[in-house]
Amino acid sequence: MIMKAIGIVGSPRKNGNVDTLVQTVLDGALDAGYQIAKYNLNEMKYSGCQACGYCKSHDHCRLDDDVSKLLKDIAEADAVIFGSPIYFYLFTGQFKLMEDRMYSLIDEQFDSRLRPGKKAIIVTSQGNPDLALFERAATDFAGILKVLGFDVKEIIRMEKGGAPDAVLERKDLLDKARSAGLAL
Repeated sequence: MIMKAIGIVGSPRKNGNVDTLVQTVLDGALDAGYQIAKYNLNEMKYSGCQACGYCKSHDHCRLDDDVSKLLKDIAEADAVIFGSPIYFYLFTGQFKLMEDRMYSLIDEQFDSRLRPGKKAIIVTSQGNPDLALFERAATDFAGILKVLGFDVKEIIRMEKGGAPDAVLERKDLLDKARSAGLAL
């Protein structure tokens, strides 16, 4: 059976730090035998949750857009790499809209619709040199993933990531990302 890993990039910077780290995790997963795919949220057409409740009486979100396909791929994937820079203490707006749509992955009893045992890796980048300052963004998202039944294997945090290519000088983070993908 072929295992599937998908990466979700919430950064508007194509080939920026988050995109590079997510791709590096995916490259490790590919070498470990996974089939891979990557979504760049900034290039997709979608809207946020409409609070209509449709997903509680049906097994999917009523919206039909690019995130609808992504949500199906999340459901089918064995591993998901979630990546976003930190903007004002939180993940990007692009990521938050997708995150809110993940609400459709739980039923009316707040039980996950996903099969248990999915693996997750979270990737963040921030300009500030103090990693502890924005740690809560990834930690809170890890809590959401646990509600959905994910096993969060790794949180990869990059500080001093203001320059779009700063990660290229961070062999330690690139090695950690590749190893995380290999270990999936």
